[in-house]
Amino acid sequence: MRRVYLLSVEEPGDYVFTPEGVVVLLENGHFQLYCPSASHNRFRAALNRFSWDELENGVVYRDASMRLTDITADMALCGWTDPSSVPAMLRHLYRQNPKHLHFLRRVVTGRAT
Repeated sequence: MRRVYLLSVEEPGDYVFTPEGVVVLLENGHFQLYCPSASHNRFRAALNRFSWDELENGVVYRDASMRLTDITADMALCGWTDPSSVPAMLRHLYRQNPKHLHFLRRVVTGRAT
């Protein structure tokens, strides 16, 4: 894995960025996006439209502000540095913040919410 990001979004009229996705950037440049199904196409389009640097600095896409926070170092401290560790990493993130990362429940438990 090259990077692991937390995707935070500030919807129009809101004043708080909330975590709404997890992005795993692989060594080959491809990425995996974990987010609510209803937001998947919008987030994927934003990830494809902007550079990683732009996304880290924050962008506005379809009237919402989006920002990636690099959490790679935190994941590396737990020993999660390759794609085979993604399930353990997602389980950890879900347990840390089940309210905002509720969409990870289906990945962690293997069933829909």
